[in-house]
Amino acid sequence: MSQDRFQTSREVYHRIRWDPRFDGREFVIGFDAHGETLEEIPFVAFVPDGEIPWHRVWYFRRGHEKVWDRRERIDRLHTLSVEPQQEPAPPPAPPPPPAETTPRFTSLPFYRYDTRAKAWVEAKGTTGGLEALPSPAELTVATFNVLYDLYDPELLDTGRRTSAAISLLRSVDADIIALQEVTESFLRVLLEKQWVREHYFLSEGPSAATVQPYGQLLLSRFPFASLSQCVFSRDKRIIAGELALPDGALWVATPHLTSNRAPSGGAARAAQVRTLIDWVRSLGNEQGGVPDVLLVGDFNFGDDAPEAQDFEKAGFVDAWTALRPGDAGFTFDPSRNTLAALTTTSGQRQRYDRVLVRSASGRLVPREVSLFAEAPLSGPPAPGGDALFASDHFGLSCMLSRGTASVRAPRALTAPPVHQAAVVLIPPEDAWAPIQSLRAVHDSQYERWMPHVTLLYPFVPEEYFGEAEALIAEALRDIEPFEVTLSGFGHFEHRASVTAWLRPEDRPHGALKALQSALEVALPHCDEQGRKSERGFTPHLSVGQLPRAAASDTRRTLAAWEKEWRPLRFEVREVCLISRRGDEPFEVRRRVPLGGGRRPVGDSLREALSARGEDSSDEVRRARQSAVARLESLCTRLGTELHPYGSYLLGTDNAGSDVDAVAIGPASLSREDFAHALASLLAEQGGATSARFVADAAIPMVKLVLDGVHFDVSYARRPEGVEPCPPAELLELHGAQLDTASFRSVNGWTDTRALLDCVEREGAGPERFRTVLRAVKAWAKARGVYSHALGYLGGLSWAVLVAWACTRAPREASRSDSGLLAHFFETFASWPWPRPVTLTPETARYQLGNLRDIMPVVAPTLPPRNSARNVSRSTLRVLGDELARARDVVRRARTADSMAAWDALFEPADLDGEMPIRLVVSVEAPSSEAREAAAGWVLGHLTALVYRMESDRRLFARPFPNARPEGPFVIGLSSRGLDGAEALSARPGSALARTVEDFRASFQEWSHRPPGASLSVELAPR
Repeated sequence: MSQDRFQTSREVYHRIRWDPRFDGREFVIGFDAHGETLEEIPFVAFVPDGEIPWHRVWYFRRGHEKVWDRRERIDRLHTLSVEPQQEPAPPPAPPPPPAETTPRFTSLPFYRYDTRAKAWVEAKGTTGGLEALPSPAELTVATFNVLYDLYDPELLDTGRRTSAAISLLRSVDADIIALQEVTESFLRVLLEKQWVREHYFLSEGPSAATVQPYGQLLLSRFPFASLSQCVFSRDKRIIAGELALPDGALWVATPHLTSNRAPSGGAARAAQVRTLIDWVRSLGNEQGGVPDVLLVGDFNFGDDAPEAQDFEKAGFVDAWTALRPGDAGFTFDPSRNTLAALTTTSGQRQRYDRVLVRSASGRLVPREVSLFAEAPLSGPPAPGGDALFASDHFGLSCMLSRGTASVRAPRALTAPPVHQAAVVLIPPEDAWAPIQSLRAVHDSQYERWMPHVTLLYPFVPEEYFGEAEALIAEALRDIEPFEVTLSGFGHFEHRASVTAWLRPEDRPHGALKALQSALEVALPHCDEQGRKSERGFTPHLSVGQLPRAAASDTRRTLAAWEKEWRPLRFEVREVCLISRRGDEPFEVRRRVPLGGGRRPVGDSLREALSARGEDSSDEVRRARQSAVARLESLCTRLGTELHPYGSYLLGTDNAGSDVDAVAIGPASLSREDFAHALASLLAEQGGATSARFVADAAIPMVKLVLDGVHFDVSYARRPEGVEPCPPAELLELHGAQLDTASFRSVNGWTDTRALLDCVEREGAGPERFRTVLRAVKAWAKARGVYSHALGYLGGLSWAVLVAWACTRAPREASRSDSGLLAHFFETFASWPWPRPVTLTPETARYQLGNLRDIMPVVAPTLPPRNSARNVSRSTLRVLGDELARARDVVRRARTADSMAAWDALFEPADLDGEMPIRLVVSVEAPSSEAREAAAGWVLGHLTALVYRMESDRRLFARPFPNARPEGPFVIGLSSRGLDGAEALSARPGSALARTVEDFRASFQEWSHRPPGASLSVELAPR
């Protein structure tokens, strides 16, 4: 028997995670969930140092074999083969459950209480005898997560809570009740209640099959015509029932979606939402009618989550926001509910529980909505000493009115869609020329279709256009005209070809999808465009077909087109119903205007930015693109590929902006050789006023000027044997083999790309994001807080904050640039630092653990890292003061809505009036190149100087932006406390004097200090 020390669960976990011989997806972790039996979790879903502590991990299993077991002292991990499939295998594991993207609804029985048998029995799904039932003019629905007790049961007093919850449900007196986290014991008590036996059909009976160990339950005063479930996992499912009402069917489903407790929670929930929406779209009867649908349950996302928009686009109305706008309506509130405080992992208040209504006919309308179970229970406190609530969630009830069905639905709602008709958006004819010049060469459908963006296709036959027009006119009544810019190219890949298209960027972002969604709600059986891909409707204007080729070749072709393309901007004021007759081309038959009248597409903020030169002209943009193209060509001659990132890739640069870029080359080309070779090529070309290799920077780079454009070019060397590939692929597959500087260089590009993907995929959209980011950058520079090196925020950090605001802003704020900018300042002027700001699911679990995590703004790609790590105690205070000032200025500017009011936002900070004492750092050197290098050293070490001075808690520092690149560099100093003056003393031996002397010594010891370069540090009054 081996005498080796028995490994801990932590050690085993990290061995499996990091040993390249093991695939974590093959392993399962067994843990003690404070229940009667152990529970299991997939290895990849386990969060180290998370909710499940290491001491509750009891075993690791692969297939049927336990490879580590705490109780039985088994540790077989070292015996596992490098290639497990070649060793004698245990009996094969059962096949995995279906992926969450492909679950199916399966039939369930439902139950009623039989008074003769004195037992709950299985009922039969039937619609017979319904004429004897009254047709309800009103329906009340309720949803309540009743909190299972599988965790910490000793603190939950479940018996008392169960009785209270059931009493509350009786008092609500709902026609339909949806419950979540129902356990077998809760169900047993419920089944014994006389009021339940007398009035309700249930989705579960005494067998309790769907509530093991917990699940959902539907109760209905009306019989079910059918009942089904869709199972995602042991604990997550949807229970859905068709209610047999006298005057038409009503579908009700109760979901309990996956939470964000695990890192994979967001992705699992997104798949569940897709399944739920696809199921709703599949509902209907043989005559093509679209039934009313209620979704009632615990959705486990807040109002700012993308899932909320997914349901809205699918035609659902959220009863709470419709009836009580501006009221947060938190159903999970740790600040009010002691059980929520016990079960929360984030401490955040959320509106998890919802009533969502989809009624294509308009007959089912929410009228009243309220919370229940908000007060603690009377009687003794909970076992832990706090007040006891019925659950950690509050309940939600909603009353809906239900109108009568129309005698005959319009044929436009039931006629099968045909491919000879469509609803489209057509650009104005004066914008057609550049589009048609591309289509004439590349589009086989050039003669059949006019330039268009498809909204509904196929569509109802032309003979029903009259009815369809009336339905569409009503749907578009509240949709205002908006702006579209055809700005770039995209493509769809097919089996033998590629469709190339122009990308319509709308303003406000989401307007196009909202328009298409409104059309689908009006004519829900014409929804093919919304179902074509998992991402739903993709706005596009097709310009041609290309032969199927390598993805890189397609991108290269489209990039060449884009260089010649000038963005086309126009206003969308109508949609067109088009059809073709026989072999004729499509023609416009009817035009339906958008409601709301004409409104301006810009605002005074944009005018103020334009006046300040923050919005580059097309001429400036083309000149910068030309310079980038020249540099790309030179890098290609060196066997490298140039990838610009930062503000240039984001599209927020202006004439004075530097272009950040990374050149990626082969293992045989060193960083130094690349720098020298590039400098030589530049010298031969002309047009470069300077080129200098900064070898001792954190990321070594070549700083150069080409055709008047400043570049900072870093270099990344591919590992030996790795062929050229996109930057994201290089990091994903070979990141561990890159040296630190190469890794960080490529990360600059992937961070920018990920950030851009976020704003293109959701929220206010790329154009609005760019406008707000330009405004924030202009403000930050004017106020002296745009500098990572000075201890404030750099370009990436500000971009992450703006992207966070843009992708999470409420709809009202997203309608204008100024509204979105106001939302940005309102949010971050009151942000509870050091709570991290994270943009992507991959970085959402960033853990504070560094002394420099004072203002963590987390970069959007892995590994998780704080892009604002230079912020200090002092500069955090400066940033807080400036954000609060900006918030107040923006409030006033929005009220005045004038350029003069906005100019106040960009008013430079009065640095001359700031701080009683100043530390002035100057450099001298015999040449301009030497002065530039020495100034670069100072700039790179200023934050260390500030941190050192801040070790005296009486001292406060404000670094000022320097007027010239070579300095001098100024840090304003102030102090607090009765002995604050002592902190500002520079007498020999004082703390401040020692700090300054150490800084001078570091400069003298600098190994790359240019000959003759000197440093002076003076403490001077204002």
